[in-house]
Amino acid sequence: MKDLKVLITAIVISALAFILLIFTVAKSSTKNAYQLYEQGQSFYLKGDFQNAYYNFSKISVFCELYELSLLKQAVCALNAGDKKTAYKKFKLLTTISNNPHIAPIAIYNAALINMEHKKYSYAHKKFKKLYKKYPESDYKKAAAYQLGILFKDKNPQLAKKYFIEYLQYAPYGRYSTSAMKKIKDLKIYLDDDEKCVLANSYYKNEKYSETINLSKDLNSSQAAFVCAKALEKKGDKKSALVYYLKSLRLCDEKMSEEDIALVVSKCIRLSDLPPKTACENLLKVSKKSAAYPAILFEYASYLSKMNSIKCYETIYKKYPNSYQAAQSLWNVFLYTYKNGYSAKAKLLADEYLKKYSNKISTPAMKFWHAKILLQEGKTLQANKELKELIKTEPDTYYAYVAHNLIKGVNTPFNTMISNNLEDFKGFTKKDLKQIFNNDKTLVMVAKLNDIQTLKLFKLHDNFMLSYIAAYEGNMPYSLYLARKAFGELNIKPQHNDSRYKLLYPIKFVDTINKYSARYSQNPYLILALIREESSFNITAISPVGAAGLMQLMPSTASSLGFGPVDYNILFNEDKNINLGVKYFSDLKNIFSGGEMLAILSYNGGPSNVNLWKEKLDVLNFDEFVEDIPYSETQNYIKRVFASYWNYVRIYCK
Repeated sequence: MKDLKVLITAIVISALAFILLIFTVAKSSTKNAYQLYEQGQSFYLKGDFQNAYYNFSKISVFCELYELSLLKQAVCALNAGDKKTAYKKFKLLTTISNNPHIAPIAIYNAALINMEHKKYSYAHKKFKKLYKKYPESDYKKAAAYQLGILFKDKNPQLAKKYFIEYLQYAPYGRYSTSAMKKIKDLKIYLDDDEKCVLANSYYKNEKYSETINLSKDLNSSQAAFVCAKALEKKGDKKSALVYYLKSLRLCDEKMSEEDIALVVSKCIRLSDLPPKTACENLLKVSKKSAAYPAILFEYASYLSKMNSIKCYETIYKKYPNSYQAAQSLWNVFLYTYKNGYSAKAKLLADEYLKKYSNKISTPAMKFWHAKILLQEGKTLQANKELKELIKTEPDTYYAYVAHNLIKGVNTPFNTMISNNLEDFKGFTKKDLKQIFNNDKTLVMVAKLNDIQTLKLFKLHDNFMLSYIAAYEGNMPYSLYLARKAFGELNIKPQHNDSRYKLLYPIKFVDTINKYSARYSQNPYLILALIREESSFNITAISPVGAAGLMQLMPSTASSLGFGPVDYNILFNEDKNINLGVKYFSDLKNIFSGGEMLAILSYNGGPSNVNLWKEKLDVLNFDEFVEDIPYSETQNYIKRVFASYWNYVRIYCK
C-alpha cells in the first residue's frame, strides 16, 4: 500500500513537472513567435515573400500565433506563385482550425485551388462546408458565385439561385459583372424578385439601359425606384419623375426611410413646380402610401408656422410609428414652449418620453423637459434627469449644455482657454479590446499591426473598419465609419469607451497648439472646428469653393492681413490652420469675445448673425440656439460644441 502511494505521488509530481515544462516552453516560444511574426510581416510588406514565409514557418505549434502563422504562410506562397504549398497550408487549416476568421479563408481558398485543378467534387464539399459552418462569413457569400459556376451546366436552376444570392449580397462585388452575364447566358425564367435583384446590380455597375429594360414593368417600389434612378442617370428626367412617383405609390416596409426621403426630394425637384405645389400633388397621389408622413413632413416646411404645426400634429397623432412622428412631436413641443404654454408643453414632453427613445430629437426633449422641471422649482428631479441625459446621450450637444446647467455655468458658449492638446499616443491593448469587441484573434492581429490580415478577414463592424481606415491614414473615411457605427447603437457607451477615440480623433496637434497660442484661442475648440469643417481632410473643397482643413474661401483668407492668398496655399496644413484660427479670432473680436456668435459667423456669416441678434434673445443661450432660422447653421453650432465637449471629456486631464 505504501509503495502504491509513493508511485502515485511520483506520477503526480512527474505530470506536474511535465505540465510546467510545457508551460515554460510555450511561454518562451510565444515571446519568440511574436518576434518571428513581426520579422515576417516586415518582409511581407516589402514584397519579400520567401523570407516572410521562412519567418512565419518558424513559429511553434504550441504558440497562440500558430494558426495565424499557417494562414500567413499560405498567403505568402500564393503571392509567390507557389499554389502547391499554399494549398497544403490551407488544407491543413481546414482540418485543424475552427477559428471563425481564419477557417473560412482557408476553406474558400483551398476550394478555389481545387476548382483550378478541375477537382470539382472536392471544391463542392469545401464550399458546402462554408455554407454549413460559417453562414455569416463573406467567404460563404463569395462561395455562392463559385457554386453557381459549378452548377451552371448540370443544374441551371440551382446555378441561378446561387448567382442571385451572390448579387443580393454584393451587387457590385468582384464577381458581379460575371454573375450578371452568367444569369443572362442561362436563358431561364426569372421571377420579379430575382429581376429586381439583377436590375439593382445592373444599376450599381452603371449599366443603366439594362436596368431600365429589366425593371420598368415590375410592380414593386424597389423596382420603380431603381428604374427612376437609371432614367435620371440617362438624362430622361420626365420619365424618371414618373417612376419616382410610382415608387411612392407602391411604397412599403421594404423601402428604407432614407430612400423614401430621397424619392420625395427627387419628386419635388424634378416636377419643375414650386415646392409647396409639388408637395400638394404628392400628398394627393400618396394618401394611402407608407411615404405619406414623409411627404407631409416635407410639406410642413413650406407653410406658415401655424399651418406647419397642424401638419406636425397630424403626423404624430395619426402616424405615431412613422419615422417623422418623434421629430414632429418635438416641433410641436418647442413651438408650444416658446409661446408660453408651459403646462401644455410639459404634457407634450411627457407624451414624447413615454412613446419614443433613441430618436434624433430625444436628447433635445430630455434636456427641455428638465428645464421645465427647473422652472417649476423641482430642482432635484431636474438634476436627476440632466444626469441621466449625460449618461444615456453622453456625446451630444445636449449632454454638454446639461453638464453646464448642473454646474451652474452661466456662459456655456464661452469656453475657457484650455491646456495644449496632447498628441495621441496610439491605441492601447485595452482600446483594441473595446474596438474589436474582445475578440481574441482580432485583438491579437491588431496588436501586431497586421492590417493586411485584418482586411483579409472581411470584417463588417464599422468600428473595426474605422480603426483600419485610421491606421491607414484615411481619417475622413475613418470618421465617416465611426459616425455610422455610433448611429447604429441603441445604447451609447460611456465616456471612457475607447471607441470614442475613433469618433473624435486628434490630428495636427503641433500646428493647432502653435496658432491657438498665437491668437489666444482654445485649442480644443479649434480642433472641434476642424473636425466639423473638413473631417480632417486637407484637400477638402466645399460646393461653394471653401478649401482645406478649416474650409476658407480665398477671398476671406486674403482679407486677414497676410496679403493675397493663392488658392493652393489653402491645402497646406500650416497655412490653412494659421489663417483659420486668425479668422476665428477676428470674428470673436467683432462679437466682443463671444465664441458662440463667432462660431455662428464662421458658418452663417457675420451679417446674418447681426440680424439674428436683433430679432432673437441672445442672452438666453439655449433658446437662441433653437431659434436660429437656418437649420444648417443651427445644426452646425450644435455639432461644434458637441465635438468640443467630447474632446475635453475624452482627452483633457
